[in-house]
Amino acid sequence: MNTNEISPKASPRLNRIQKISHILKVCVFFYFVAPLCALAFNLKNIHSASGTISIFNHAYASTLDIPKPMYLLWATGTAVYLLGVISFYRLLCLYEKGAIFSGANVSEMKKLGGYLVGYGILAVAANVIYLGGFIFPWVLLEGFVSPWIVVGGAIYIVAWIMDEGRKIQEEQELTV
Repeated sequence: MNTNEISPKASPRLNRIQKISHILKVCVFFYFVAPLCALAFNLKNIHSASGTISIFNHAYASTLDIPKPMYLLWATGTAVYLLGVISFYRLLCLYEKGAIFSGANVSEMKKLGGYLVGYGILAVAANVIYLGGFIFPWVLLEGFVSPWIVVGGAIYIVAWIMDEGRKIQEEQELTV
């Protein structure tokens, strides 16, 4: 039996993975993509009750108070965020098709990890700008322990492990 063929016992498991992936795709679409389009890319950060605007969790009284570099970070962060959502959606599409340990799957996971790390670095840069360019020791510590960076790094490592496993499987298939 070819090791790439799915045995009849694994078929119900694969069906569950495909079903859950489809449900997650719908959830990702409605939770991330639709509100972003409807609210024109993060205008939800305008708090009408308190009259403040938040960028990277830093509140500003008005748009005039926002430093110019923060606009660039916000635009870049929004782009990285959207690329991450698209990468996650593509990963779910691969799972739905049954491609669990494929090269395309590994590639999408590496991209997703990279986007998360990039967003974390942008958040640290926003902290530095918010504090007026002065880097406090806890800002550096937060940058190294940022959840975005930690999770992105973990996803990247899992993708690397999956890629190594895929290579081992290919080598075993070639062995007589």
